[in-house]
Amino acid sequence: MDETKSRLFSGTIFGIFNYVLMAFAMLIPTMYFSSLEISLVMFAFLLSIGDVFSFILKPVIGFLTDKNGEKRYLIIGGIIFFMSMFLIGQTTSVLWIAVLKVISGVASALVFIMITIYSLRLVKSDPDSKIGFFVGITNIGWIFGLLIPGMFVDSFGTQPAFYLILLVGIVWVLLMAKFAKKSKETQKAIPSFSYIKKIPRFIIYKSMDLAMFSAFLFFFTRYALKTLGLSGSVVSMIVVTEVIFIVVTNLLVGKISNKRLRRFWVPLCIIFHLMAATTMVLASDIIHYYIVGAFIGIAGGFIDIWIFSKISEKFGEHEKGKVIGTYGWSYDIATVAGAQIPLLFVIAGLGTFTALYVFPVVMLIAYLIRR
Repeated sequence: MDETKSRLFSGTIFGIFNYVLMAFAMLIPTMYFSSLEISLVMFAFLLSIGDVFSFILKPVIGFLTDKNGEKRYLIIGGIIFFMSMFLIGQTTSVLWIAVLKVISGVASALVFIMITIYSLRLVKSDPDSKIGFFVGITNIGWIFGLLIPGMFVDSFGTQPAFYLILLVGIVWVLLMAKFAKKSKETQKAIPSFSYIKKIPRFIIYKSMDLAMFSAFLFFFTRYALKTLGLSGSVVSMIVVTEVIFIVVTNLLVGKISNKRLRRFWVPLCIIFHLMAATTMVLASDIIHYYIVGAFIGIAGGFIDIWIFSKISEKFGEHEKGKVIGTYGWSYDIATVAGAQIPLLFVIAGLGTFTALYVFPVVMLIAYLIRR
């Protein structure tokens, strides 16, 4: 197996485990914060606080992987991520939770970006199917990560669920230590900011796409548990619907995508997000929430293929670290936007889920300006 395929396959395995832990890190603390009766303002703050720091560090870590390779940073970041998440469940102090949330949020964001860099660094020609495979298969981790906590919490309670994070984290880091390929380190990375002007569209599109998912996950989970009285396992099933559709969409679209067809993927992403927002606002039955998840997943599949195929073709392997690292800003912007914009709508009396329209509208404006 050549190095491109080896990185793609091993990185996909790392990515599955990473998504399991990221899902644990989003869902288990959300349930835990709800059990602590933390206010909505503090709830939104704790969900997004770490992103400020990861925003600053992502281009830096991207540059360092260009220079030194990814393996050492993957292992160190992985340990910090799962240990700080585990420790959140061992305290009820809002101060310590905030500190640990910052640490875990930064480590999680950086490791996620490093796995993406590691897996896609050597992908260049005809990238669509490779992108579809990597993004589609790694997202399967979300299915396990979102289903397991709901069922576990229903049976054993919220706090013991943090031991799941500890167990999966140990296995994940051991796999990365064993199978991650070392960089040949034949290239001297030179600091440069010229690439930044080439990626604003990628950042805008993905930030808004992920903000839809973040807002749905954060606020629907809270709404479903506190207002609708749904069980944790039912909430997990609804959120998993989004993941199933993003997996299937990435795999199918990756198979048929090419330079000619890619021009349709951004408009289709926007259309499905608008349909998701409308369905959520008008929802009156549990089936509607499953449909919202499906629409958000389909939208995410289209935009993933478009963005990563463009990056693979446009940038060389020795600059992909800083490019993907800076593109990673979209994940931080998305978490902050997904937590804070619905909060602002609540404060203004406009309703939490009306805020979902903001995200596809911003994408549409960016698309029309570019055209």
